[in-house]
This record gives sequence, structure tokens and C-alpha cells, in this order.
Amino acid sequence: MGRESFLKNRKYAAIGLMLGGFLLFGATSLWCAESNYPTKPIEVIVPYPPGASIDMAHRVLAEAMAREFKQSVNVINKPGGNAILGVKFVLDSPPDGYTLLGDSPGSSSLQTVVPNLPYKLEDRTFIALGSQGVMTYYVNSKSPWKTLKEAAEAAKKDPKSFTWAGLSGTTVTDVSFVQFFQAINLDASKTSQVNFPASGQAVQAVAGGHVQVGGGGVNAILPYVASGKVRVLAVTGEKRHKELPDVPTTAEAGFPSLNTTFWVGLTGPAKLPKAAVDRLSAAMSKIVKDPQVTAKIETQGAVPSFLGGEDFKKFVMKEVEVAKLLVSKSP
Repeated sequence: MGRESFLKNRKYAAIGLMLGGFLLFGATSLWCAESNYPTKPIEVIVPYPPGASIDMAHRVLAEAMAREFKQSVNVINKPGGNAILGVKFVLDSPPDGYTLLGDSPGSSSLQTVVPNLPYKLEDRTFIALGSQGVMTYYVNSKSPWKTLKEAAEAAKKDPKSFTWAGLSGTTVTDVSFVQFFQAINLDASKTSQVNFPASGQAVQAVAGGHVQVGGGGVNAILPYVASGKVRVLAVTGEKRHKELPDVPTTAEAGFPSLNTTFWVGLTGPAKLPKAAVDRLSAAMSKIVKDPQVTAKIETQGAVPSFLGGEDFKKFVMKEVEVAKLLVSKSP
């Protein structure tokens, strides 16, 4: 080998070592960044307006997670488009663990009934389930209906004048009414549905006497119950809610098939770093065991209910089949 050839090969070897060093440094830096996650504020996108049951539930979890991480965890509301706008914003975000979806049935399993979605349910990373809660059926406090059976009888007697508060057609509230109408063998299309963007506006309409019956999570209606503006006829779930001890369960009220519940959890863009997912999941598992967090969750009509990523995904995919069946039976 000539001197010129030797020097040339040595030059290439040096360049190769330099590039290898850069790659190793980059990989090491990325590993360190993921291992130290989070190193900056996290945004949890909730695709519903402020004050909605889902929004309030995620704020409880975000506050606790911020304490756990010693880093800001900010809930950002991006409502609109049947929750599709907020979901797509998250799924299109960089998969770095700093933009997450405050997920729920309405922005996850129930969206599978919406045609031509710009994404698939499987396009997200399932991180952790945090809590599950009961649903309510309620009326204005001046309503002549004192029980769910009385409301059902009125609906069957005069469907057209029976007004109820829906939330766009793809939420747990809507599914709970689908179940209600199925239970009483009534064609829902013959009733008068009034749609609202969120549960907060719906309960205001019922409290104001503009709509006869509403449904939704407990936390959205408790202030109106306390002020004497609405009366809760029944709650879903296996036992009475601690904040509404005099309100029967749907089974006690004679409607055991009314068993819809809601949940909240975290998902994110596809291909999130495993270290970030593991850190988030571990944090969720820890905070839902905190007595203070548990107390706040329970005041919202929910209970801590942790599931890690894979189990969370299985839970949602099973719910998808139930949602499709319910909606397919809806007129």
C-alpha cells in the first residue's frame, strides 16, 4: 500500500470514527432525555369545552401528575368537530410525550361510529386509564316526574313532546339515552333531542326549564342539585353514589339494562417513546392511590380505576364493540 493510499484510508477511518461518535452521542442524549422525562411542561388536550365532566376529571389527574413530576401539566381545551379536532391535533403532534390526549369514550371508542374519521382508533398510543364514573338521569326540580319510570311513561305517552339533552350523538350521555329508549321500547327518532356542545350547557338548559331530561356525569350536576334546581332520578352503577345517597340506582329504579359509565385516561400520538409511556403509566398508577386524589375523583361520581397501556387498549376495543351495537340499534 502506497503512502498516499494509506493516508487516504486513514482519513476515511477517522471520518467513520467521528460519525460513529456523533451517532453514539446522539443516541445517548436521546436515551438520557427519555430517561429524565419530563423535562418541560406537558400539555393534555381535552377535546371538549371547559367545565365538561371529562374536562374536570382530567384537571384532577393533571394537577396530581404535576406534583408527581414536579413539572407543569396543563389541560388545554380544543373543542369542536365532534371532538375530532382535538384528537387529530394530538395525533399529528410530535411523538415526544409532551402533547397528550385527555381521552374518554366520546373521543375514543364512540368515535368509531363516526364515518370518514381522518384517523384510526389504533393510531394512538394507549398510556393509562385513570378513573371510571357513573352516569345520571335528571330533570328540573319542578318537573312532575319523581322517578325514572314516570319519565319513561311520559315519553311513551307523548314522544314528540319529550325533550332530552344530547351531546352531539357520539358521547356517553347519548349512548345512555339510547339505552333508555331501548329499555322502554320507544323509537328515539320520535322524541325531541336537543343537542348541546357539553354537559355544562345541557344541565343549565334543564335547570332553566328549557329541556325536560338530561344525562351526564355527577360532577356536572352536583352544584345544581345543591341549589335545588335539578332532581336526579337515577344513577348507573352497582351502588348508590355517596354524594346522592337518596337517589336509586337504575337497577333499583327498575331499569337494570341502563349501565353506561364514563372513563378518563391518557393516550398520545403513535410511537411514543417507551420510557415516556412507562413514566406516565407509573405516575398514573401512583396518583390514583393517593387518598386526596381518590377523594376528588369520588366527588365527581367516579372511582380510581388504573389500567396500563395494553390492558387499557383491550378495555377500549371491547367497548368499541358495545358502542357499535348500541348505535346500530338506534333509529
